[in-house]
Amino acid sequence: MFTKWYSSQKATSHDWLHTLHRHPETGFEEIRTAAFVAERLTEFGYDVTTAIGGTGLVGTLHGSKASRNALGRIVAFRAELDALPMQEAAKLDYASTDPARFHGCGHDGHMVTALTAAAYLAKHRDFDGTVRFIFQPAEELLTGARAMITDGLFDRFPCDEIYALHNSPDLPAGQVGVPTTAALSSADNIDITIRANGAHGSMPHTGEDAIAAAAHLITSVQQAATRLIDARAAGVISFGLLHGGTARNILPDTVRIEGTMRTTSETVRNRLADMLQDAVRATELLFGVLIEIGIETVTPVTTNNPTCVAAAVSAATRVVGADRVTENARSLMASEDFAELSARVPGAYFFIGQSGPAPHHPEFVFDTDIIPVGAAIFADLAKHRTSVSLNSHHLT
Repeated sequence: MFTKWYSSQKATSHDWLHTLHRHPETGFEEIRTAAFVAERLTEFGYDVTTAIGGTGLVGTLHGSKASRNALGRIVAFRAELDALPMQEAAKLDYASTDPARFHGCGHDGHMVTALTAAAYLAKHRDFDGTVRFIFQPAEELLTGARAMITDGLFDRFPCDEIYALHNSPDLPAGQVGVPTTAALSSADNIDITIRANGAHGSMPHTGEDAIAAAAHLITSVQQAATRLIDARAAGVISFGLLHGGTARNILPDTVRIEGTMRTTSETVRNRLADMLQDAVRATELLFGVLIEIGIETVTPVTTNNPTCVAAAVSAATRVVGADRVTENARSLMASEDFAELSARVPGAYFFIGQSGPAPHHPEFVFDTDIIPVGAAIFADLAKHRTSVSLNSHHLT
């Protein structure tokens, strides 16, 4: 049924993608984007609420057998509104009109996938419960989900389950991958300041060497991580910024280091954080410097709920067939603030494969073949998971 319907919908969905791609907006600035989405949902017949957590919005649709007094099970689907602050290099005929912004992660495609599912369900309301489509700002900043939650997202729009998808070059084109537990890693920011009494490079013994301390700290952290963490567990610390000094022959009094920590286990996350503190103290003692370290929690592990995982696998199997579904798909070490949503409402995050450059590459192009696959899976989940027969079902 969906395939036949989409054959007449395809051109419209592609037009939506081209419009959104031409006019990218970054986190919490998605005014035009949110208005476009809200207009489409309103045309479909959804109850739409805007300006949630800034530019976020929710569209709600009741099945033909639901009522406002008996909504049945409520299933939600999340898509992202924001683009990246980077220049596009793919030379598409619908390329971004803003040289400083670009939908280089595929959020335009995710929005269109969700809108396509929303359009289908509005035309085929033969389900018992209620569906919500949540369009979230500022995913790239990892703060948009929290902003919507703080603005009462789930208090105002309660949900029983929530689902999201992402394009993935880690899978063959068209393959659907559903991780069993952790789908994506946590993200923490590491900020380190090393303070020393500077000295001339010819007489390092008259002061402290903050540069040498920084080098020791970085290498000791990398080595310790491989020995303290089970090799079968996923955890990585990377330092992307190192700044200190003004001249080749002067030992500086301050060195700044910034990095990121990613894991797919809260246990590993805590162990790595403790190890960082230990490495800092050891470096202080060895080099006689003072070190300040801050570890900022950005977003937790994106953890899939077992029941929702099973539901996503079943839906994907019905849509694309068992041979094109990868169960227990590998986690990615990228991070997503869908984790904030699925920490509060049981959910599942899954991937649909595509070829070409990975997201965040200047030549990334969203594969439009993902649209009907993702939309059909969302529609299938909506119809099966909102069934009134599930009212007494308790998620684990």
